[in-house]
Amino acid sequence: MTDSYQTIKKHVESIKIIDTHEHLPSEEQRISKQVDVLNEFYLHYTSSDLIAAGMSEEELLYTRDTTIPLDDRWEVFEPWWQSIRNTGYSRCIEIAARDLYGVDGINRDTYKQLQKQLTEHNKPGLYRWVLKEKAGIEISILDELTGSHDVDREFFAPVLRVGEFVNLSNRYEVESYAKMLGAKVHSFDDLVNLVKRRFTSLEAKIAGIKIALAYRRPLYFEKRGIAEAEEAFNAIYKTRTLHREIIDADKGYSRMTPDSPGTDALISMQDYLVHLAIVEAEKRGLPIQIHTGLHEGNENILTNSDPMQLVNLFMEYKDAKFDIFHGSWPYCGQLSALAKNFPNVYLDMSWMHIISPTKTRTALAEWLDEVPVNKILGFGGDYLAVEGSYGHSVIARDNIAKVLAGKVDDGDCGVDEAKRYASMMLRDNPMRLFFKK
Repeated sequence: MTDSYQTIKKHVESIKIIDTHEHLPSEEQRISKQVDVLNEFYLHYTSSDLIAAGMSEEELLYTRDTTIPLDDRWEVFEPWWQSIRNTGYSRCIEIAARDLYGVDGINRDTYKQLQKQLTEHNKPGLYRWVLKEKAGIEISILDELTGSHDVDREFFAPVLRVGEFVNLSNRYEVESYAKMLGAKVHSFDDLVNLVKRRFTSLEAKIAGIKIALAYRRPLYFEKRGIAEAEEAFNAIYKTRTLHREIIDADKGYSRMTPDSPGTDALISMQDYLVHLAIVEAEKRGLPIQIHTGLHEGNENILTNSDPMQLVNLFMEYKDAKFDIFHGSWPYCGQLSALAKNFPNVYLDMSWMHIISPTKTRTALAEWLDEVPVNKILGFGGDYLAVEGSYGHSVIARDNIAKVLAGKVDDGDCGVDEAKRYASMMLRDNPMRLFFKK
């Protein structure tokens, strides 16, 4: 490596990161359970690669079944693991195993050692050690799947997932959502007012909002009138059919749940509520995080996530700040064009560095030619396991150092300027976006 790389890498490693996106459970949740290497390290991302490699769902579930001896599960897992060790996802967890637990490569000679180390370190102080001391992450923006927003503020600042009200699809879900918030909903006006009150009650507790609807539908959110949205809402109450929902199979408990009229029938209501959420976020200065590009999992409809479908939102809500996730990988060039055209669009590299470290470096090198550097957010771990967040941070720091060193070596900027760019991407830009309203 060049001298410029070594100099810039040293600076990059000293930066206290503002992590734009995590899915981590609380430390209490993590340490309260018995950790298992095949569950903890292969829960997601790598599991998608395993399925892509040809592993059956039955085999995947078998490897996660902790009632079966680990040795037996490893025998099923190992051949597929050898097929995916080349990927960025796998590289990430092997870095974590090496740096955190002293295990150099996950294989049949080391998996028991890794299991032992995981168990021994699964105790209070784990998050401070991994996130603060090892990864150098000052704070993470947390996409908390439970939606409680009751998080450890030493490590996390939560966002509101708009899917909690946008994805309501049957009468039982509407009633349950209203009950959770201590209200009743009998009309679309009731729901709209409830959403507004939700924003008011959470305004001081959240750092932004999150739209992850591309997993369910295209990202184009059409401008809708309230009458059109109300008609869709009323379709929920006009649906007369029900289905039996299993609540607890072991205890033989189930309930009859109203059917949904279907996403097509509800899409105008969803569109209206997305626009409403953006209006409420915009007036409060809350950034709007939007999932674009690749989906976690297998067999998704990638075109649903094309960021070009969001142009109407960028044009209408000029004072909103849109934090566009995952570099829209593989639509990196399209996102760059959007960020170059719209002052309110930010490029977020969460997840990107482990999807493809190589493609991410190419994208970042191009973005630095095309987009003002104050609009690039350099890292979001986007993990369910804290070890994954660490491994991802190592790859991200190295990627950024390599790209900036290349710019220096090509004569595009000086070393001091490259250091400043690194600080902006990993810390200053997300700090300004999320915490300096």
